[in-house]
Amino acid sequence: MVTIKSINAKIISYSLLVLFLLGSATFYGQNTVISSNNTSYTVTSSNKKGVRTYKVKNSKSNFQVEYEGEITLSDDDKDVIGVSRGGFIEIKKTSFGSKRRILIHAESGKLVKKYYVGWSEKGFAPAGKEWLAEILPKILRSTTIAAASRVDRFYKKGGTNAVLAEVRKMDSDYVQAAYIKLLLEKSLSTNDLVGVLQATGKNIKSDYYISQILKSNQKAFFKNDKTVSAYIKTTSGLKSSHYMTQILKSLIKDTSISDNQLDEMLEITKSLKSDHYLTQILTELMNTRTLNSTNINKLLEISEQLKSDHYRTQVLQKALKSNKLSKSGYDSFLGSLKNIKSDHYSSTIIMDLLDQNLDDKELSKVLGILTVNVKSDFYAGKIFKKMAQNKQLSDKQIVILLQAISKNIKSSYTLSSVLVSYADRVKKGSQQVRDAYLSVAKKISSDTYYGKVMKAIN
Repeated sequence: MVTIKSINAKIISYSLLVLFLLGSATFYGQNTVISSNNTSYTVTSSNKKGVRTYKVKNSKSNFQVEYEGEITLSDDDKDVIGVSRGGFIEIKKTSFGSKRRILIHAESGKLVKKYYVGWSEKGFAPAGKEWLAEILPKILRSTTIAAASRVDRFYKKGGTNAVLAEVRKMDSDYVQAAYIKLLLEKSLSTNDLVGVLQATGKNIKSDYYISQILKSNQKAFFKNDKTVSAYIKTTSGLKSSHYMTQILKSLIKDTSISDNQLDEMLEITKSLKSDHYLTQILTELMNTRTLNSTNINKLLEISEQLKSDHYRTQVLQKALKSNKLSKSGYDSFLGSLKNIKSDHYSSTIIMDLLDQNLDDKELSKVLGILTVNVKSDFYAGKIFKKMAQNKQLSDKQIVILLQAISKNIKSSYTLSSVLVSYADRVKKGSQQVRDAYLSVAKKISSDTYYGKVMKAIN
């Protein structure tokens, strides 16, 4: 029999076992990246010994680099001139069956360099030195070895342009992104930041790595109108709706962005193909920002891109509850509502709209949309019954509603129940209201339902 006590005992035992393993094991992380030229970069790291391994493969050759500690390079990137105490770097390459290896490490304060061909050790100079000078620049442009010191060196010599020139020589998006993020830690000018953004969009193919750059040091990118515009332009080049949404939501949350910048940002959403992500952005916008009438109108205009009635309804309901719709905003709102095909979603929005104080013109527009969009007597009946609850309606508006009821509802059952909901207003209203009510009642074919309608006003 399994008891709670026995289960708890097992849980404790397993927990102790896990803790033991965590304390004694060496952990490895691996990340494989495929570059635009189909080169595979596999990065494996150990967090116990501090050893990091890079493996690079393509159709012609492959090499592996394993190192630990801080590696110091010559200014021309063709030699290793220093390795921190206890550290080392080992380079292996196989090309068309030929195997070569270099091992460099510190020993008794001196740098020891060894060169191997196959299994045999050869003299490091001149062949080993020449091979290192040939392969090291390729390694440095394929990995992040000594990336921080290289960025510092290039930046000191030629500023941002020098770093970006080196980045352009790299095939791997992973390595390019690492260098650019290190560059962004510098105090860059507006022109430098714009240049970084332009280079990011032009040279890096992966939306993932572009988004990582755009999310790093965002305060710098939001420095002024020029940098924000460049930031938005780079974001608009993303093909992935997922990553574009991440970036745009981070922009929305930044209160330093002006209304003009926000308006420009909203234009970017037109390139989004996903209703799901577009709705996320528009909803985040309404949740986070204090919107003015111009922005809310723009938001409604963009919502017309939504193909899904479900998502469009979500956005329209949120916009309506913002209480920031201007007169032109109502026109945009109703224009977007016209494109909803579902009776259910159309009626949901119309019923929310009825909570607003509509004038005669706005009421007529709503009724026009109801006539076109809502084909179901059931949903139309619900809408007209809710309208009957509005105590602010004038006799003129009641007559307009009764005429609309006559046009939109065919079922005697639904027609009778809707008319009864207006009975109290008819009894208190003008003769014109009563005549309109009686005119609609004549459409009821059932004597039973007709009787209920007439009894309600007598």
